[in-house]
Amino acid sequence: MARTSAAASLLALLLAAPAAAGVEASGYLKDVYQHSRSAFDARPYDLNVSRARLTLDASAFVFKSHVDYDQQLAIGSFFRAREFQVFGYAPPKPWLDMEQTISTGTLNGWGHGAYRAWVGVEDERGVLRAGRQRIAWGTGKIWNPTDVLNPYQPTSVERDERRGVDALYGRLGVGSLGQAELAWAGEDRWVDQSLLARGRANLSGWDLSLLGGKVAGSTASLVLGGDFAGALGEGTLHGEGAYFRPEWRTPYWKAGLGYDYTIASETAWRWLKDAAFVAEYYHAGNGQTNELRYDFSAVRAGKEVSVARNYFGASAAKDLHPLVKLELYAVVNADDTSTFFTPSLTWNALDDLHLSAALQRFGGEKTTEYGRSPNSVVLSAQYYF
Repeated sequence: MARTSAAASLLALLLAAPAAAGVEASGYLKDVYQHSRSAFDARPYDLNVSRARLTLDASAFVFKSHVDYDQQLAIGSFFRAREFQVFGYAPPKPWLDMEQTISTGTLNGWGHGAYRAWVGVEDERGVLRAGRQRIAWGTGKIWNPTDVLNPYQPTSVERDERRGVDALYGRLGVGSLGQAELAWAGEDRWVDQSLLARGRANLSGWDLSLLGGKVAGSTASLVLGGDFAGALGEGTLHGEGAYFRPEWRTPYWKAGLGYDYTIASETAWRWLKDAAFVAEYYHAGNGQTNELRYDFSAVRAGKEVSVARNYFGASAAKDLHPLVKLELYAVVNADDTSTFFTPSLTWNALDDLHLSAALQRFGGEKTTEYGRSPNSVVLSAQYYF
């Protein structure tokens, strides 16, 4: 009850930011339509998600606050599909109760709440924040082995949605380019909490970091890791790795290595000018090479982003026109050879209005990670204000 009251008080404080504080408002209206089939019985279903997000940023002297407040309505035959009956619709609930279901029906669900919401202080020396926030650690573009607080699923329908974590976070500048960070992600029990420290520096043009601390999973599950990024050739080489020592199983490593490159405007290959490419390799030591031992429950719970051990990923983005962008995005499970491929096209149809169409193409045997998932067509419209 105390946790719920504290979360409600925080959200009310953010939404009622005083006019004298200097409040800036923005947001978007978004509609996402998905057509797919059930992985259980192959029956087709539709799901339409309409979201209105209001973003408020308030500041007074060194005091800052931020809230992304959502109203969301989901409608479609998905609510009759086996997926909904078995797994439900909503993602794993965060620690603080800042979300509420307003109503549900046989073919719909309506809810509201905070996508992110935090208060804090900030000046040139550092930052201190409390609430739901994005703590972005790591240098990877597709996977982030060191980002244990905000695990990100590469096959998400909305890849730009990364909600964040309910945490107390502090950052202090050290020297001209260095930083020291501390994050405590709260939960009801110590076994589920994380307490992490991270240090960042720049050495000869290379960004380096080290992190360590207690992670969720047991009373003394520990992690130690780091990341790097720097210019190599005409592109950027980035990598990160983390050593996990849980109490309940053998220690393991997670690591990633990647390279991103943007073709210059002066290239002789005019059709490729300004095209951006990313390639990455990802290893998860706690994953399985036996398809029958895949742990999909950990992925659905938001604790893991993969089930196997070795992956390759790549993306390519190119502006076909100043208002039209093509993106190709692919992931390969190197252990069972299943694949995930998403071509998408985005059109800036009007000022602040973006329309997009994408295909989520899953390939592989039915027992593999991606082969068991049905293909999807995704259409979206997003208006910013």
